[in-house]
Amino acid sequence: MGELEDIKNFLGMEPLKTVENPESLSLEEQFQLFLPDILPEEEKQLLTRFFIYKYKGEIPGGEKEERFSDLIRANTIMGEEFIPSVISTLKQLDKYMRLGGENSLTSEQLRQILQDMVYDYRVKLDAKDLKILDKVRSNIFITIKEIADETNTSYTTIQRRKKMLEERCRLGIFPRVNYPMIGLTNMLILVEGEAYVQSPYLLSRQELYGGIDLYTFFSIAVPPKAVNLVYKEFEKRAPRFWTWIIDSFESSFSLDFYDVDEGNWKIDWKAWSLYLSNVLSKGWGKVLSPEEMDKKRSSTSPLGKVGGVTIKELKLIDALSKNFNATVQDLSQNLRYNTRTIIRTRRNLLKRGTLQLALGIDQIGLNEHILFIIESDTDTLHSFVVAIKRLPKTWIYWMRTLNNENALACWLEAPLGSITPLERAIRRTLLPLAKYKLFFRSHQEGSQIPLLELFDAQTKTWKWGPEMLKINLRKIE
Repeated sequence: MGELEDIKNFLGMEPLKTVENPESLSLEEQFQLFLPDILPEEEKQLLTRFFIYKYKGEIPGGEKEERFSDLIRANTIMGEEFIPSVISTLKQLDKYMRLGGENSLTSEQLRQILQDMVYDYRVKLDAKDLKILDKVRSNIFITIKEIADETNTSYTTIQRRKKMLEERCRLGIFPRVNYPMIGLTNMLILVEGEAYVQSPYLLSRQELYGGIDLYTFFSIAVPPKAVNLVYKEFEKRAPRFWTWIIDSFESSFSLDFYDVDEGNWKIDWKAWSLYLSNVLSKGWGKVLSPEEMDKKRSSTSPLGKVGGVTIKELKLIDALSKNFNATVQDLSQNLRYNTRTIIRTRRNLLKRGTLQLALGIDQIGLNEHILFIIESDTDTLHSFVVAIKRLPKTWIYWMRTLNNENALACWLEAPLGSITPLERAIRRTLLPLAKYKLFFRSHQEGSQIPLLELFDAQTKTWKWGPEMLKINLRKIE
């Protein structure tokens, strides 16, 4: 029983089934003794192959399928905790499903369970990680050598730690397209209730809850001539909706409330509420230092005037949006442009602000996604932004209504349980000064630039027709 004993030690559990002669079983059959019968046969085979891959350190032949890659990705994030968590979860499911009279999981249910397990997992950061993140958030193009020199840490230590953050926390540069610079107007549309849109210009759809009420939030980038047409189409079909146009974008990542001893976030909401009140009463210009004021002025990415875009630039924008870390050689091979053209075009896109860069990081305990939409005067909005950027992770969109009233959409990524104290702080301080709406996100889908086929390379304009927008308050099959 040597092999079975080794498997027991590897998985950290006793088999769920017993057989008289386990040594007569194949390695795959021995691993399946540890899996509950609620799993479909296909999922048993998938998990068995993955366990053997971890057990032997070899990827079985032909394991390039998406589901196997998902398991490898999950294991990279959770490390040694992944397999014990999978086993423990399956045992609990087996117990409670049988108590409820059910005897099998579907493949989709298992996939969702594993996705939720990874989504809820938090990588604990230590002091060295925070030093790296502090440097990267100040300069997203900083090199490993520069971080090592500035933190008085060895190059190999920084290299290893940064790679871990990239693999486990998806630390990296994420580009955002400045749509007016490519001839499009970026509209945000909030619809009360459940709604669906079919359009080649649709960027994303999100389901939000404001209290117990469901809302649907769309981001759509359309040719300027289509803005009023889009508004009228929503007006025909949606009893209640709100529309804004994005003018500029900025993002921030703050470590002010991270407790390195506990490896978790500890936000003092009373202190933050007082800070927000102070900024609002004194004015944002009197709270920031001269250095912070200069940084604030240069942090937003304004619209600018559209200078025209070429199909060559659009193809590169599309490629970089999908993978900003792609090498010049890979981009050159895939797009069939020479490397000099790739380098020059990418540099120009960044210099003009056509591509705006933000620092991305996940798996660090910021699982609550909260949206604020605020309408007020410019000073109040600036003051709110100064305060909100002290919180962990923010994505800020400066907007206006179709009547040119100032507005702000702010996505905040915060620890679980943040929405109630945050709403309380906002109500106490902001309610007398601004109209605001607060939501938390339950579901998101889509994130892309419009299809390149919609761009007319001759006229350098985007095509539009009434068939390019279909709105339904029920799901479109």
